[in-house]
Amino acid sequence: MNKEPTFFKDSGAMGDVLGEAQKLIDEAKKEAQALEEELKAQQESVDEYREQVEKTRYQQVIRELIGEGVEDVKGVVAGMVTEWKEKKLQMKQREDELTMQQQALLEREQKLEGRIQEFETEQQERMRAEMQNIAQLSANVKVQMDELAKTKNTIDRILTEDEATIRDKVLTEEDVKFLRLNYYSLLQSRLANQGVINPLTGERYSTDAWKIRTTNEELTAKVTKGVLPKHTAVGFEVKFIVPDAEEGYIYQKLGKEVADVITEFIQTETKDTKAFEALVLVSPTGWTDWAIEKVETILNMTKSVYLVDLSERTIFSNEGDKKTKQIAEWFVPVPIEEEIAAMVTTLTKEIEESGAPQFRADKVCEKYQVPRRIVMGAFKDMVEEGKGELIAPEEGAKDSILLVR
Repeated sequence: MNKEPTFFKDSGAMGDVLGEAQKLIDEAKKEAQALEEELKAQQESVDEYREQVEKTRYQQVIRELIGEGVEDVKGVVAGMVTEWKEKKLQMKQREDELTMQQQALLEREQKLEGRIQEFETEQQERMRAEMQNIAQLSANVKVQMDELAKTKNTIDRILTEDEATIRDKVLTEEDVKFLRLNYYSLLQSRLANQGVINPLTGERYSTDAWKIRTTNEELTAKVTKGVLPKHTAVGFEVKFIVPDAEEGYIYQKLGKEVADVITEFIQTETKDTKAFEALVLVSPTGWTDWAIEKVETILNMTKSVYLVDLSERTIFSNEGDKKTKQIAEWFVPVPIEEEIAAMVTTLTKEIEESGAPQFRADKVCEKYQVPRRIVMGAFKDMVEEGKGELIAPEEGAKDSILLVR
């Protein structure tokens, strides 16, 4: 691959100039494509490494939580830190070379732009179209490099996180159960208190029109029309999806695992072209960029797909699709700040009414059926407000304790 730009020479014959320009454009396109492919390969490699780092680092904490030895894992983590420093240095050197090559492509574009006026109108249009392709490839390279930088920062963060931070991020099976129950309760409350408008037809339905069914895995809510046969006018299918957790703790984001679920939903034909259906996939640990990007580009005449992230209390969908955006408010989770504030209010009330001298994190989670993250957030807020002092497990407590002041 050439690292230095090579410019065509004007031999005085227009054919030669045009031929040289076309040759230069072809070379530039190949180099831009090669740059993009190399960066994609690097991104895939770093993504795999990130998953390996995350699994090793989080498994270390999980083993401690379930009382297993971790000395061997600690050694692996220490080795990863050293290995990553070396790997990152090598990547930096290669990325500097790629940046130089991209700059050379830019210089070629500028040189060609200055000579385009020498060509006939039709040739100018063709050349400009070619150059737009090069510009798009160059922009893709920039995106790839930005993504690579973001992933490297993620790896740095994982390797430097302390065990307390990781412990507050991992979810137990009980945490997941509480998240599911709370989210289903939120949706059922909305269904019981709000009528719905079919975004395809504008028809309005009252709260008593809903037919609701819930299981551990899903909640379905439908508004039906007709007598024989009945058919769906508006339907919500909410699926709660949990990554495998052999040891009872989870942390990994979901992604390609749901590809088949989404594909089947979109491709299943409905006889009524005025019936609106929504598929809502809910993850307690969040979603990968791959899944988010896929869902944000889905466009279907009668159906919408949403990804709900209960770790960050966010929702993803194709906001450019009018009907999808119109109905999204149904599925937005309660902000985590509100849940933490509510927990602070609950604990403060308990202190005032019973004079409780302390609270232990796991006991609070069990009593009020909320995830650990909410309880720890409330503890930290109360410490900042001067209402207590936090005692960490490393100081001898069985779990994190808030000593009331």
